[in-house]
Amino acid sequence: MKHPATDRRIRLLVFDIDGCLSRGSFSHFSPRMIERLRELNAQALVDPWTPYVTVCTGRPQPYVECFLQMIGGDMPALCEGGAVLFDPRTHGVYTHSVFTPHEEDLLTKLRAAIEDELVGENVMFEPGKVTHVTLIVTPPMTPEALLPRALEIAARFGEEIVVETTRICVHFLFKHLHKGTGVTWLGERTGIAPAEMAGMGDARPDISFLELVGLAGAPANAHDDVKAICHFVSKGEDADGALEFCEWVLAHNKRLLAEEKSAPGKEPAQ
Repeated sequence: MKHPATDRRIRLLVFDIDGCLSRGSFSHFSPRMIERLRELNAQALVDPWTPYVTVCTGRPQPYVECFLQMIGGDMPALCEGGAVLFDPRTHGVYTHSVFTPHEEDLLTKLRAAIEDELVGENVMFEPGKVTHVTLIVTPPMTPEALLPRALEIAARFGEEIVVETTRICVHFLFKHLHKGTGVTWLGERTGIAPAEMAGMGDARPDISFLELVGLAGAPANAHDDVKAICHFVSKGEDADGALEFCEWVLAHNKRLLAEEKSAPGKEPAQ
């Protein structure tokens, strides 16, 4: 069930990348989408009614840094499913406070078991991950074929580790570190409350943060259970849907600005 849409000004747009801003590893970014996000970030510097744009993705920090450079991103971004935060203004890279020496020790043991039992010619570690493990799986092996063995390894660590698959990857994640905890952290770091954010996601891991933001959106290609909790579902898929969502959020802000201007004795927010 979706929560009520916010009646507050949206100050930050938060996008998942794969499935929202792109079609994933076998596709290219839309130049039109990149240019529009650059325009929004530039306009946000001078117009408080235009939201900044950032991302909340499972991708590692180096990937996110490059993406922020492309879109002129000035706001911190969330990497590794919300467990790592990158601040482009300082080049600071931070791990979430709940990623403690306990999690680090467990991850070391998990990596050792995975390397011993799963890694091979068609199964390899994704470089750059700090707070969880991602395996890239190439043909003829598939993530689905690898899943039973991955689940068996994760079970040795109690209920702390969950396993998720995508078209080409197997992810070993901490159950208590997710995009929802990440967006709460992002709000603390930026001073922008989640209720003043709009977010777009397409898959189940995105639900934890979409349930927190003021306005939640999904592209046409999103899972049905994601669409069910969103205030906006685009007609277009991935990047086309993201562009639709940007304009919908801008229309929301323009409506609020018009209402403030028409209210007796009330000055619009700066």
